[in-house]
Order: sequence, then C-alpha cells, then structure tokens
Amino acid sequence: MEGAKTLASLGEFGLIRELFTPLGRKDELVDQGIGDDAAVFSIPRTQQLLTTTDTLLEGIHFNSDMDPFLLARKALRVNLADIAAMGGLPKWYLLSIAVPPNKPLEWLEEFGRGLKEAGEQYDVFPIGGDTVGSKGPVVITITLFGIVGEDRAMKRSGAQVGDKIFVSGTIGDSALGLSQRLGSLQVRSREDLVYLKHRHQLPEPRLALGALLQESSLPHACIDVSDGLVADLGHICAASGVGAEIDVAKIPFSEAAKRQVADHGEALLGIMLTGGEDYELLFTVAPGMAEQLVADAAEKTGVMVTEIGQVVKSDDHKPVVLKDGEAMSLSGQGWTHF
Repeated sequence: MEGAKTLASLGEFGLIRELFTPLGRKDELVDQGIGDDAAVFSIPRTQQLLTTTDTLLEGIHFNSDMDPFLLARKALRVNLADIAAMGGLPKWYLLSIAVPPNKPLEWLEEFGRGLKEAGEQYDVFPIGGDTVGSKGPVVITITLFGIVGEDRAMKRSGAQVGDKIFVSGTIGDSALGLSQRLGSLQVRSREDLVYLKHRHQLPEPRLALGALLQESSLPHACIDVSDGLVADLGHICAASGVGAEIDVAKIPFSEAAKRQVADHGEALLGIMLTGGEDYELLFTVAPGMAEQLVADAAEKTGVMVTEIGQVVKSDDHKPVVLKDGEAMSLSGQGWTHF
C-alpha cells in the first residue's frame, strides 16, 4: 500500500518494544525475559526441560500472500505439536524473525496479533529472540521450551514387537489442503474446501492428549505426524529397531478427504499418507492395554484415537502400508528438505 509505514520507519528496537515486548508476561519461573542479553528461567526440581525449534521460510513453507495472523498462529502451533508428542507442558518461546525493511508495519502488527492469540490460547509467551533485516524472504524461527516430569518424556525409541499402533484425529487433510492451494487438486464442495484449507493453515496441537498419554505411562513410543504418516512411523521404526504394518482401511480419513478420493481416485491416498503437516500423535501401545486409553482420550480430551496396525520384526526397520493384504507402492515416503 502506497504511503504505508514500513519496518524501516519503526526500526529494530521500536519493533521489539512496540510489538513483541508486550507479548511477554510475568511468570514465577522466569527471572528475566525480553530485554536483556539472555533469558533466565528456573526448572522445578522434579521436572526436565523440553526444547524444540522450527523454521518457516517464505516461498517454501508459506506464500508471501499468506495472512500473517494465521502464519503466526501456525508457526507457534507446529512447535507445540512437538511438545505434545513428548507429553510435556509448553511454557516459553524464543522468536527470531528476518524481515525485509520495506515490509509494511500492518503485516508485522497482524503477525504480532497472531502470536498473542496463540500464546493466550496455549498459555505460552516469549522470553526473548532476535530481529534482523532480510534482503530476501521472511524467515521465522520459533524455539519453544516446555517441562515434563523427570524421566517421563515420551520418545520415538521404545516401540516393541507386538505393539498396536494408534493415531489421533484424521490423516491427510493438510496435504489435500496444500494440493488445493498449489492448484493440483480441485475441491468441488465449498464446505470441504474450507475444512481442508483450515486443517492445512491451522493445525491443532494435541497437548491434552499428549499429557494424558504421558500420565498413563502406556505408550512405548510417540511422535507427531509432521513429515507424513509413513515417514514418521518410519522414524519410530528406525529409532526402535523394529518394523511396522498398517492397514490403509483402518487409517482415519475425514469425510472431506474421503469425498476427494471418491471424486479424483485412489491415487490421492499416496498424497494423504505421505504429505505431512497433520500434527496428529502417532504412538504404540502394548496389546491389551489400549482399550481404556482410547475411551479416556475421547472422554477427557475429545480426540478420536484409532488403531491402524502393529509393530513387527523387520531387518530394514521400515513400515509397510497394506491395502487388501498387499503392500502398497508409494511414490514418496514423506516430506524432506533435501
């Protein structure tokens, strides 16, 4: 917009002072937050610190025309999903952002509003970070800290042969939403279009479910589905030294996703299984131990949990997707940056 104020007119310290510092708040565990060379916080004696980080790059993870309010909310939520997968409680985050000096202040204000909304919803707030000028795209890095009971964090490496494999929510919606945005998928129903776009733009971190799983001590392994169901199950297999078999007929797909398969053919299944960014929880549990856990998940968190397969012995430590008893051939195994 011609004549609109830009980041250059506010400056780095003005940006921090006016947009990001107000996002902080008082916390009995934070001795020093935004405003010093480093943040200082304390960890309760019976807890351990969880740390995760994600970077979103303009042109790769989001388009330049993406609503900055939604972008900020998604940037924080994808980190929250990692804390959920470990069964932890999210607490604080660092924000580092590289922005061109000519970026309109309105864009940054909307981005800050999105961070505020997400922070209040999930009770997390910034304790520092970095702001730099960029001669290229916008780069957003959030480092999130959480806490979990000592030696209670859920990991990828504990899956055992015979375990049942479960996943929360539905799989493939985000991949279909992305395909629609890229123009490779025509979604005929406006209702389905809105739903799939929402699932791609605004993932739901399963924090309550992660906490329930961790408190139950039942999951042997857990991961969030960020790279794709097949790829992330492969991460569990590799870390645990096992294999896995899942049945495509058991995988939970939304009604909107099922309609796309009916309209465009089963070739979409490969995209849905490998596309990523569902941010659901994928975990393994010993047989006979999961029935009450599934019921508790629905009752206490409102999240559907579905059994989709089992952990098996395997020399190559890779998952197999079965369709009508035969292994599916998938063109891709999941998201990778390189």
